[in-house]
Amino acid sequence: MSILAEIAYPRIDPILLDLGKLKIRWYGVSYVLAFVLAYLVLRMLAKRGRLPVAVDRVADVLFWGVLGVFIGGRLGYVLFYMIPFGEFEWGKIIRVWDGGMSFHGGLLGVVIAYVLWARKARIPFGDLGDGLALATAPGLLCVRLANFINAELYGTVTDVAWGMRFPNYENGPERWEALGKPMVPGVRHPSQLYEAFAEGLLLFFVLRWLMLRKGLGGGRIAGVFLIGYGLIRFALEFVRLPDKQLGRYALGLTQGQLLSSIMIVLGLITLYVCHKRRSKPGHYDPETGKRLPSEGAFA
Repeated sequence: MSILAEIAYPRIDPILLDLGKLKIRWYGVSYVLAFVLAYLVLRMLAKRGRLPVAVDRVADVLFWGVLGVFIGGRLGYVLFYMIPFGEFEWGKIIRVWDGGMSFHGGLLGVVIAYVLWARKARIPFGDLGDGLALATAPGLLCVRLANFINAELYGTVTDVAWGMRFPNYENGPERWEALGKPMVPGVRHPSQLYEAFAEGLLLFFVLRWLMLRKGLGGGRIAGVFLIGYGLIRFALEFVRLPDKQLGRYALGLTQGQLLSSIMIVLGLITLYVCHKRRSKPGHYDPETGKRLPSEGAFA
C-alpha cells in the first residue's frame, strides 16, 4: 500500500453553464475545442506547404471531419456497444447529448468521408491523411479531460499513490451535488488522464517531430498514428474499467483492445504500402494547394 492512499477527486461540475433547458456541458465544449485545435494545426501545415489544400480551404477540410466524427462516432457506438447487447433503440441514435461516442467509429467515419472527398477533389490522400493524423491528437486530449470531468471511463481498483475515488454516474453525467452521489467502491486509476497525456500530448509531439523535423510523410504519419494510438489504447485498457455491458473477452481482452489491434494491423499495412510505393511527402503551394515541382527540406 502506498504512503499516500489517494488523491482527492476535484469537484468540477460537468455542466459548464446552466441556462435552464439549455445546459452547456464540458463534454460538448471539449469537441468544440478539439475542432478548433484541429483547424489551427491544419492551417499551420497548409502555410508550411505540408497539406495538399490551400490555406483558405482548411475550413472546408474541417467540415468533412466534423461530419465523419459525429456520424461515425455515434454509429460506431451503436454498432460496437449497443446492438450486440440488446440496448439499441432507434430514438437513441441521434441523442449524442446522452453520451456514447466511439473513437474507433469516429475514425472510420473520418476515413470514409475524406477518402470520398479526396477522390472527388483529386487530392493526394496520403499527405492529407498525415495532416489529419497530426490534427487529431490534440482533440483526444480535450475529450479525455472531459471524460475525467464527467467521472466516466475511469480505471480499475488500485493502490497507487495517485488513485482516486470517482462519483458513480451510471446513467451519464449529472449536475454535482457536493459529491452527494454514491461513490464507486475503491480507489481507482485515473485512466482518463493517462489517455489524455499519452493519446493527446505524447502522440502529438511524436507525430509533429516525425513530420516537421524528420520530413516523414506520404501517408507514413497516418500509419504511425494508427500504430501509436492502437498500442497506447491497448496498453491502457488493462487499467481502464471495461464497459459494464461488455466485460472482457478471451485472454482478458476488452472491446477497445480488439478494435485497437485492428488499428495496429492497418497501421502496419499502411507503412508497408508506403514503403513499397516509395511514397514521399509532397510540398504544396499554400495559396493554391497544388503540388510544387521541387521538394526540399521542411522547417
